[in-house]
Amino acid sequence: MSLFGSIQMAGNTLQAMEIGLHVVGNNISNANTPGYVRERTLYTPAPVQKLGNLTLGLGVQIAGIVQNIDSFVEDRLRGVASDRASADIQQKAYTDLESIVGELSDTDVSTQMSNFFNSIDQVIDQPDEMAVRNLAVQAGKSLATTINTLSRRVNTSYEEFGIEVNNLTDEINSLTDNIRKLNVQIVSLEGGNPTASQAGALRSQRSVALKRLSEIADVNVTENAVGAVNVTVGGELLVFEGTNRLVKTDYATKDGRPVATIQFAENNSPLHVAGGELHGIYEARDKIVGGFLDRLDNFAASLAFEFNKIYSQGQGATGFQSVTSTESVNNAGVPLDDAGLPFTPTNGQFKLLVYNTTTKLTETHVINVDLDGLQDDSSLGSIVNQINAIAGVTAQVTTDNKLKLTAGSAETRLSFADDNSGFLASIGINTFFTGSSASTLAINDVVAADGSKFAASSAGIGVNVENGQRLVALHDAGLSSLNGNSITGLYDQLINETAQGATVAASLADGFNVFEQTLEAKAQAVSGVNLDEEAIDMIMLQRTYQASARFISTLSELMDVLVNL
Repeated sequence: MSLFGSIQMAGNTLQAMEIGLHVVGNNISNANTPGYVRERTLYTPAPVQKLGNLTLGLGVQIAGIVQNIDSFVEDRLRGVASDRASADIQQKAYTDLESIVGELSDTDVSTQMSNFFNSIDQVIDQPDEMAVRNLAVQAGKSLATTINTLSRRVNTSYEEFGIEVNNLTDEINSLTDNIRKLNVQIVSLEGGNPTASQAGALRSQRSVALKRLSEIADVNVTENAVGAVNVTVGGELLVFEGTNRLVKTDYATKDGRPVATIQFAENNSPLHVAGGELHGIYEARDKIVGGFLDRLDNFAASLAFEFNKIYSQGQGATGFQSVTSTESVNNAGVPLDDAGLPFTPTNGQFKLLVYNTTTKLTETHVINVDLDGLQDDSSLGSIVNQINAIAGVTAQVTTDNKLKLTAGSAETRLSFADDNSGFLASIGINTFFTGSSASTLAINDVVAADGSKFAASSAGIGVNVENGQRLVALHDAGLSSLNGNSITGLYDQLINETAQGATVAASLADGFNVFEQTLEAKAQAVSGVNLDEEAIDMIMLQRTYQASARFISTLSELMDVLVNL
């Protein structure tokens, strides 16, 4: 090897050390840059040279600049990020739900329900005081309003998920388009050989985009031979090298509620996810918040029907001269259990009491409700015919298919008793509550306008308070129609399930967060910039550079000697 060759070799070394120092400097500059992956310089011996029987090395050369990354840990990190994001969304849903319910406050449903049944107890103690009956009606109205408000606020929370789904749609499209563009740029810069010099900055940008995408959905990422990544979710491609598939938000209605889902724009197939924020939103919407609304509706419906079944068998301090049902049938000629009523009556009977205010006499008439499923089952029309056979009472089906009863004279009053069919509660005659869900629960306008109609008696108008006692017992009594549960127990079960679900969700979220932090620490140990290590590398490169420069200086002196000869 000549002196000139040695000088060239040393020059290559200086250039290699300069590149190494540049990489170290870039690492130090990005030590606090989110998503940055540490780069390292790959050095390799230069090709050898044959000189006689000797094989001489030609120094060092740069094989490439690559990211210092553990692909296995990165894949696991993306997976746990999806699980953690889903768990965080569900935990937040429970937290928001508990805040909305506001249990243990002075205005929660439990408190209002206790106040309502306590007010009925006061009616029993003071049956002659109309003001006390009015207070009971107002307490019932407060209970219904509290349940309405709870339903409305939870429904608002439910509807907000649709906005979040649409926001994720836009973000998915933006991220996949960014990943597609970065794929093209990376392959172009690396020349299709990612094992050599890598486009570190672009790869770091792509890694950040992939991490965010994995937080939205449980994506699977694979890198091909030329350095481009392919992204799939639920077995469907989202990004394939230089192309991406757009998604859109689809709006539909399920069980009367709006449902937003994400679909592929090209074929309307759903985006199937098992993790990520999108999965968390679906679970929170359909199971947590949606499930709460379903159980709240069931509670409200049970409260209304079970209370009305007992209430409708009683009488108030005054009877009815005319009363119209709050519910209507689809067809007055079809059997009542197939007439579209919100609550279904059963086979049985009820008593219609006709009271004369002048003679103080009460006539009792039994009205049969035949719903045994054999033949000639009772319809609203047949019930009207039975009632019209009673002297002094007129029954009719209104134009909107409701039942209207009218006393035949000014001194006649109507009341009801002993309904074991649930007909009165189903059709809405002599009832306290109206509605069949948490959002529609209300107080019957008749009793709301006249508290004396509050049905606390069970044997004649205003005679005793036995029906009121039965209503109070309903607070904690187990009911066969509720599988032995009580009205209060039904609501307590709803609250307990919510509290237990919140505890489990918080535990899962904490577990995934800890696991993610553990994996993040492992990833940072490999990919993160350690300033101490960079300082050591910098000193080593500096010393090598100085030694090479000194080597060139020595060769220069030898060259001078050679020239002077």
